[in-house]
Amino acid sequence: MRISLQFVCLALILILPLGCGHRSSLNRKVIHGSVTCDGESVPRGIVRFVPIRGTRGPATSAWIVDGQYRAENRGGVPFGKHRVEIIAQRPTGKKIKLPEGEVDEMVDIGAEQYAGPRSPLICEVTAVGDGRMDFDIPK
Repeated sequence: MRISLQFVCLALILILPLGCGHRSSLNRKVIHGSVTCDGESVPRGIVRFVPIRGTRGPATSAWIVDGQYRAENRGGVPFGKHRVEIIAQRPTGKKIKLPEGEVDEMVDIGAEQYAGPRSPLICEVTAVGDGRMDFDIPK
């Protein structure tokens, strides 16, 4: 079992830009949906849309909570093609003591490949549709 200190650090890095900046002239769309791991709902994690193949704009991240996410910060995900990176985790039932209090100990449940730049998941955000994108990753 692996305590994911890197998840806590990554979460802090991803949270900091959420309230910064202003809406740009990029066309964006709020993307939402479910995240499962081998068909089972992912309790917690992060889904990240990273622009590829000429798509302009920053990466956009959203928390996964009880298998659902909603990427709406800064107006949503820029139109274009994106690599989708998913950090899927579940609580172990144990607590970790920090100076600020206790937090749930988390373990990774998804295939490591899907959590970073080697993720094979690709999506395209367009003006068409309601913005729902569901993802299922292997263990």
